[in-house]
Amino acid sequence: MRRLSFDAAFDAVVCLDGTIPEREVFQRVQRCPVVAADGAAVQLFRHYGLRADVIIGDLDAFWRAPEAQWLRTARLVQIAEQETNDFEKALQFCHQQGWRRLLVVGFQGREPDHTLINWSVALRCGRELELCFYDSGRYGILLWESVELALEVGEVLSLVPQPAARVRTHGLVWELTDERLQWGVRESARNVVRSVPVRIELSEGAVALFCQARLPHAPRWER
Repeated sequence: MRRLSFDAAFDAVVCLDGTIPEREVFQRVQRCPVVAADGAAVQLFRHYGLRADVIIGDLDAFWRAPEAQWLRTARLVQIAEQETNDFEKALQFCHQQGWRRLLVVGFQGREPDHTLINWSVALRCGRELELCFYDSGRYGILLWESVELALEVGEVLSLVPQPAARVRTHGLVWELTDERLQWGVRESARNVVRSVPVRIELSEGAVALFCQARLPHAPRWER
């Protein structure tokens, strides 16, 4: 069983063109390069005056935005093909740079199909990269194997199957005892940590874990 602690640093921030978080999030990880989808780069500058380090996408909407004239100092990565969305393009770029431990923000889009497609991309790429999603003070982390977690007593935790998993837990108020979770059938929502460390044993499948955010710290996997 691997151990998951929260004492690492993120390699980069991936900012998507959904609902971007408060300015303080970027201030807490200000040493990380920000890789932004072109629309997200405009949002960051428009709302917070922040300039992304890398702007990626087909860049059509970017060049039409009046903010583009102030963002030309960023590294512009134009990828015209439409087979992949901006999230996947950003992940591929980070992988090429050797950035594996990524904080993903702006993930939940203003259009629900974008959010679901982004989640599909995360499942496709999540084994090669260590993705940590941030929204509203919470982290989302994909688990592909059993794990022991450094959490806090009283912390709220949810497990969402991807798309199905058999799970046993130790240390929660409402324990799962070799139970099957399945998308559209059953999930483990808003459970509470009773004792630490928490253990989540996966005998099959994968789950998305949602827990309290620990900015600026990133999850770190240990054997």
